[in-house]
Amino acid sequence: MSRTAIGFGVVLSFFLAEATFASSICPAPNGGDSDGEGVSGTYLADTVISGGVVQNDTGCNVLITFNANGSIVSTYPNAAPSYDSGGDDNLIGILNLTGAAISTITLTSMTDDIFAFDGDGICGASISGPTPGYTFVGGGNPCTNIIDTSYGTYGGPWVTYSNISSSYTSGNVNFANGGIAANGGTSFFSLEGPVDVNLMIGGSPEPATITLLGAGCLALAFFRRRLAR
Repeated sequence: MSRTAIGFGVVLSFFLAEATFASSICPAPNGGDSDGEGVSGTYLADTVISGGVVQNDTGCNVLITFNANGSIVSTYPNAAPSYDSGGDDNLIGILNLTGAAISTITLTSMTDDIFAFDGDGICGASISGPTPGYTFVGGGNPCTNIIDTSYGTYGGPWVTYSNISSSYTSGNVNFANGGIAANGGTSFFSLEGPVDVNLMIGGSPEPATITLLGAGCLALAFFRRRLAR
């Protein structure tokens, strides 16, 4: 499934993230394959590694940060449009700096079928059998505690998907095992493309729904960045 990467269409506000992290919330694949899809050369070139450790969150194509002040910041630490050689899968990282656990995030894209999973997620099996099929910078297996393999293992640890729309443009990403912990908890998962975001914190749309405003701002920045490369 080939597609053009798109940018986030909406964002609540623009602030610098409240913390700087040297390592990466998302693991960085550096070899192997998932259902026959290898690792993108552009992604590999944009992955910053020091001492065998991925730096500056460059394992993530997209990083969504929930700040303690209520702002939500979406950034693109790895400038590649995809981590896989097929050009259609993206690693999404979540950083929770709020005082409450995050159990569900509702993701919606206005232009792409981000939940049209086709069997080659970040923790999916190699075409020859091993699970996960990818190898990762630093070694080890970041895909432990996988609990939902229904869609080709797109989720990271404790991640499930639900309420996927008939158009595959929206759905829920759920975080089990207590959710993404408050005050610095993280998680990662993969999707079929960067997305427009509407976020629900704590597993209930009320009163913990954050409605995102400012449509189009990040999308314009994203496309300018792509054109400049």
